Amino acid sequence: MDIDLDNVAFGQADLTTCEREPIHIPASIQPKGCVMVFSENGERLTRYSENVSHYLGLSNVRLGMSLAACFDATVASDILDLARQSASGKPAIRFDAKLFKHVRKDIVVHYSGDELVLECEEATPTWLQADLLTRQRRIAESVRNPKDVSSLLQNVVPFLRRNFGYDRVMVYRFAPDWSGKVIAEDRREGLESFLGQHFPSGDIPRQARELYERSLIRVISDAAFEPVPLVQETGLPPLDMTYMHLRAVSPIHCEYLGNMGVRASMSLSLIVDGVLWGLIAFHHYEVRQLTMAERITAKMVGELISLQMVALIRTRRLTLTENTHLFLSGFLRKATESGSFSDYIQNRIHELLEIIECDGGGIWLDGVWTSRRLTLDEACIGDLLTLVKQKGGHEIWVSDHLVRDCPSLEGRVSEIAGAMVIPVWPEGDDYLVIFRREIIQTVLWGGDPKKTYTTGPHGARLTPRRSFELWKEEVRAHCLEWTAEDMELASLLRTTLMEIMALSHQHKLQERIQSEALQRTLNDELNHRVKNILTIVQSIVARQPKDTDSVVDYSDALKGRIRSLANAHDQALAAKAGTTLRDLLEAELAPYDTGGKTIFLEGPSLVLTGQTPTFLALLLHELATNAAKYGAFSTGTGRLTVSWHHDTANDFWKILWSETGGPEISEPEQSGFGSLLLERAIHYNLGGRAVRKFLPEGIQVEISIPGENLEEKFSGFSKPERQRNEMADPVLASDLSGRSLLLLEDEFLIALDVEQALQEKTDMEVHPAASITEAVDLIRRFAIDMAILDVNIAGETSLSIAESLSEKHIPFVFTTGCEEESAVIARFPNVPVLKKPYEIDDLLKCLSGLSVWPVEGFLSRQ
Repeated sequence: MDIDLDNVAFGQADLTTCEREPIHIPASIQPKGCVMVFSENGERLTRYSENVSHYLGLSNVRLGMSLAACFDATVASDILDLARQSASGKPAIRFDAKLFKHVRKDIVVHYSGDELVLECEEATPTWLQADLLTRQRRIAESVRNPKDVSSLLQNVVPFLRRNFGYDRVMVYRFAPDWSGKVIAEDRREGLESFLGQHFPSGDIPRQARELYERSLIRVISDAAFEPVPLVQETGLPPLDMTYMHLRAVSPIHCEYLGNMGVRASMSLSLIVDGVLWGLIAFHHYEVRQLTMAERITAKMVGELISLQMVALIRTRRLTLTENTHLFLSGFLRKATESGSFSDYIQNRIHELLEIIECDGGGIWLDGVWTSRRLTLDEACIGDLLTLVKQKGGHEIWVSDHLVRDCPSLEGRVSEIAGAMVIPVWPEGDDYLVIFRREIIQTVLWGGDPKKTYTTGPHGARLTPRRSFELWKEEVRAHCLEWTAEDMELASLLRTTLMEIMALSHQHKLQERIQSEALQRTLNDELNHRVKNILTIVQSIVARQPKDTDSVVDYSDALKGRIRSLANAHDQALAAKAGTTLRDLLEAELAPYDTGGKTIFLEGPSLVLTGQTPTFLALLLHELATNAAKYGAFSTGTGRLTVSWHHDTANDFWKILWSETGGPEISEPEQSGFGSLLLERAIHYNLGGRAVRKFLPEGIQVEISIPGENLEEKFSGFSKPERQRNEMADPVLASDLSGRSLLLLEDEFLIALDVEQALQEKTDMEVHPAASITEAVDLIRRFAIDMAILDVNIAGETSLSIAESLSEKHIPFVFTTGCEEESAVIARFPNVPVLKKPYEIDDLLKCLSGLSVWPVEGFLSRQ
């Protein structure tokens, strides 16, 4: 039999066409009252139910009558006033309204389009109205202060059944596919239970769900009722009866109830955030009439329960959101403090996977897959991400049936059944992937969800009772449903990761800009130094050999001077802390020492500390270069005297550079690099001053440096304010040979330099670690003899590692780039501290000390 699906009239639908039935325009009502419909101002009766004359006692009712003609003027005026009150969209209600001398009814007035609708029902007794207030209070008390939605619904269902007198009350929750499940139930003794059963989406078709969203209550007093048709003027469009209490119900729904044995029903809509969340279904197995007041009370209770549900859901969502915001703000803050954004995220992927309930996952970042717990192999991850990108990879993608949505994974996954893919950068291919394992469920359906229907004399109809036999279905390859809360948390997570990636890109851009600027500066400085070196080499080569020198002697002398020049260049670029002033001068002036009495150094042994060696090396290099170009070293008769002494009155060390015997000089018109060092660097960096004089006999420079920069003290790890055990004399580096050392350092280049230097000088077994996790693993796997611990490791501190080593009586040394002492260092007052940048020789002295110090005196008190 061919069925026309586009032209289904109300009352003519069957189970194959019920989704198209126009149930909001039935053109008929239930027989428990009557309806009259007038034009907008009550001037003309346009429609009325066939039972109006009998129900209201009107013998001469006819189309075209005015409202005032049907009733007296006072009643008509009252009805029009009620109609104006209903203009806000809500029907206006009046109980026990006097329509005629001996006729009192409950009436409902509202507008449907431009037409005024008047519904009349039997008046609610006064005693019942008072009783309903008591019922309403009891039900309201039952929903007070629930802990969650589930307990709210389970607590309220028994109150609803007792107070409204139905045989069964159920809460029916919709799934995303609009199938439903009974999640709470209270029933009369002897009735079978529907609790936990699922029902197919077709049981409540689409247009019925839309009607439930607009009209929050629907009552059927008798499923076997005979509908009362409307009498109406010809040519009128169908009357929209969505908000009418007396609206007739689809015959197919009445048949559905009849097949369940249900004679009367009521449904209350549960609306959460504007969406139909579920229904409270009331079933009775006999005819059950509710007065207007009872229905209004039930509707108010349904709205109260919905409000409580909204409050509970929003409170839970707010708590989750606040906790997630708090975690992610800390995560973001620590990420900005870390050296590498990518490493930071990859090392803390386990923290991100705790935000949304899952069984594992990972992050695909810069082409690298980093995962924790339950996961897929990289090939499967590649196929999954390819699919996500094809479907629009800039949005969050979820699947609760992975092999269905990504067929290429069929046969390649076992435990995993669902995935959430969160893009973390809109212009890249970086994704956070979250997995959920398979949950095997046995779903109890209230009938076969794939049922087919036979066609009989009345069309396709449900077979009575058999349609509701319990049907078991095992559901496999599905995971726990991804909820709206999961999606909201995923959105917050995505926003945070995108901020981190944006900061990472900005950081890389700034590094590139700074690197390019530094490279230009280095190129300029290199160019300057190369020209200086070439000038010095030219000066050295230009010196004529003595008449008695052989070619071999001259060649050897030339080679020696060039080697000295190289040594001086090294000294200028990497002046070491602890270098004496005489060492520095000898290294700088060695290329110009011809073996004659041309260079004189006069002064006590003086150790240079802090930044002093670096700036003095640069300055002396420039002075020596200028002497070679223009001054005492440019001739064979020049002489240089450098002397230094302590000005005790002002606590300044004074260094005097004095040239004589060179060519006549004059003050240059432009300042060079050496002038810049004299005029600004000595004052800016060392707090000293320099005076340069251009005398007839040669240039003279007087440099004054505060005594604090020249105090003789060890420049490595000891600090005056920290009490330390007296260290034994340093032992030879060979004593460290074969020792096993843990190197906890998150900067790769620093770790590489230290590791290579220690292996070259001591033949130690070095175990580098870039994170706390790696350090814990190395301590577990190897017998560590000593350790070097960077205080700050990628946003964390090394406190836990220090405590672990202390408990094992393994000595260690701290390194730090911070000027202020941290709480970690303060926790271990007897542990040496090396300030970055430190020299390898200082580190060796410190490690040698660790190898001989008493352990108990070295470690902090626990």
